[in-house]
Amino acid sequence: MSSPTSEKKKNGGVMEKGKDRASKLFFSEMENAREIVGLALKKLGVEGDLSNITDEDPVVSFMGDDFSLERLLDKLFRVTLSNNGKSAVCLVGLENQSAYDAHMIIRVGISSLLLYDRMISLNEDLMPVFIVVFNMSGGRWKGSAKIKDYFSKEVLELFGPLMVDVRMVVIDPYEMDDIEIDRLKSDLNLVMKVIKYKSDKKLFLDYIKGETRFSCLDGITARLISELGSIKIGEGETNMCKAIEDLMKECEDKGKAEGIAEGETNMIFKLRREGYLKTEDAALKLGLSLDEYCKREDEFFSM
Repeated sequence: MSSPTSEKKKNGGVMEKGKDRASKLFFSEMENAREIVGLALKKLGVEGDLSNITDEDPVVSFMGDDFSLERLLDKLFRVTLSNNGKSAVCLVGLENQSAYDAHMIIRVGISSLLLYDRMISLNEDLMPVFIVVFNMSGGRWKGSAKIKDYFSKEVLELFGPLMVDVRMVVIDPYEMDDIEIDRLKSDLNLVMKVIKYKSDKKLFLDYIKGETRFSCLDGITARLISELGSIKIGEGETNMCKAIEDLMKECEDKGKAEGIAEGETNMIFKLRREGYLKTEDAALKLGLSLDEYCKREDEFFSM
């Protein structure tokens, strides 16, 4: 695979603040956090029961006042797994991505090493660190989850066994079927399907209108879904079905207004062509320069 190249993202490559805040708040609810961590551990093939999970603030509580992981991770969890009477602890970092970032694998490596460095500085036994990337973008995650995949075949053949790999766990709703998503018991299943369907307007609207849970959502879930689906909701509003109805009416009203405006424009073209208006007057009515007006009128009559 060739070296990664960046895909430009809106707002200077930083997730929009609204989605950032809403997703962090959503995964501060331990029920939602437990399910996405469970999906990640299952994908890694880790066996054991998730017996406990606590929220570690990456800004203060883990790294200390002198350093912040906030630029690299949205959430950090301390996870206890149990199996056959034994238990072990690991750290799971979570980064919510609203757009593909080819440098994500590098950020994952930096985050992991900083967490290990902190443990060594505190003379603690090392805990395994896993970084999860939740794909909230408009399409499938494009890059590999392992840094080794970015090296050439020749390099891997010569140095492969000696190379230290970096890997991340990508939770991608586009790669999951509805049956797998429906097994989730928290509102994460609603969020995942909104992400999966949001690029298809009909599927998205049909899903919102057909799922009864959208009529009375948890406030935190409603805020995240409104950000993901670009749906305006009032402060404290939890009825997504009502918000969708308002959005559809707004679109319908806008379409009617645009249709009326287009009809008036076409009428002016016809009146000018038939000699009832001077070209200068027609251009003035439409707020166009003479050159732009003549171009638009010619396009209209050539259709």
